[in-house]
Amino acid sequence: MAHILVIDDDPVLRRVITLALEKAGHSVLRCENGRKAIDFLEHEHADLLITDIIMPEMDGVETLRAARRLQPDLPILAISGGGSFDPADYLGIARAFGATDIMPKPFRPADLIERVEKLLAAPPG
Repeated sequence: MAHILVIDDDPVLRRVITLALEKAGHSVLRCENGRKAIDFLEHEHADLLITDIIMPEMDGVETLRAARRLQPDLPILAISGGGSFDPADYLGIARAFGATDIMPKPFRPADLIERVEKLLAAPPG
């Protein structure tokens, strides 16, 4: 069982991701923005971070950069629907700033779980 931190400003998607991860046997902490997630990471450990890119208050790129400073080996999966742009644009930026893997929205829960399991099985670094 991994401890996974999920960050997304969409409460419905946060819940869908949480249910899929819990069904796969993981423990999930949900945050609606990057600032709350970074506050958590300053005091607690996570095995994996899943973050949306386009969020108010603290965007996903800023969040993953801060998470990298706190836990350099933390696997980070960046997700994005792209807003009014192609999600690949935002996800490419996220990869350049330290995301371990990227995944465009929408996605099937089974595809998310497959990606999560690969990230958790990969050696750190």
